[in-house]
Amino acid sequence: MNMITEYLSYPFIQKAFLASLMVGVLCPFVGNFVVLRRMSFFSDAISHSAFAGIAAGAVLGIDLSLSSIIVAIFISALIAFLSEKTTLSHDTVIGIAFSGAIATGMLIIGMLKGYRAEVFTYLFGDILAITGNDLLLLLIISLLTVITMLFFSKPFLQITFNRDLARVEGINVRFFEYLLFFIIAIVVTVSLKIIGIILVTSLLIVPAAAAKNLASSMKHLFGLSCIFGLVSGIAGLMASVYLNTASGPTIVLVSIGIFFLTMLRPRR
Repeated sequence: MNMITEYLSYPFIQKAFLASLMVGVLCPFVGNFVVLRRMSFFSDAISHSAFAGIAAGAVLGIDLSLSSIIVAIFISALIAFLSEKTTLSHDTVIGIAFSGAIATGMLIIGMLKGYRAEVFTYLFGDILAITGNDLLLLLIISLLTVITMLFFSKPFLQITFNRDLARVEGINVRFFEYLLFFIIAIVVTVSLKIIGIILVTSLLIVPAAAAKNLASSMKHLFGLSCIFGLVSGIAGLMASVYLNTASGPTIVLVSIGIFFLTMLRPRR
């Protein structure tokens, strides 16, 4: 306990702790829709597509978080548009956009001169490098996301379970589809610096999947997923500091451990 108190006295640990709290709630909260709609490939594509935005931001000399968000929103809109206008399967459209964004990112990275540490921080994440501006952005995105999804929870759930019925009931399915895609894209992007491009999808999916093993209602599902995300974030951060391991992978491994624990419950 004394060791934990000592660690929490450092400002960079305090920022990391706050970031883990916010991401621990935000990612699983949105991740419920990713799991229910089976959109894990979409979230993975967005996280890797953001790499093109990060590379572009480094070349143009603009804020990497801003450039990655812009590109992620563009890619999500492109995926939604192509899915709507073509007869191709959703996975095929995602694969095309995913491949194009990754290739563009790699091409742009080749234009960089010298080693750019801040670019590669986004690949694996570094929660201990979180700044005050990063925390502020994360807080704003978290509040706006949770408020928006709670306010529009009914149409979001209706298009998740039955798009045709939602359309019959007068819900603007196209608008809410695009809005959900944009929200997922933004949440994935603002979490990259903490968890990393490679692992951010895990924090979206695993706590939500663990909650789905136990939940008996939608409220129960959302509540449990956020609790599992919080525990994963805090326990993973503390374990990474104590064991001197990378924070992102440690947080994800804790969440996977929770998932397997939920599977021990006998099925009815």
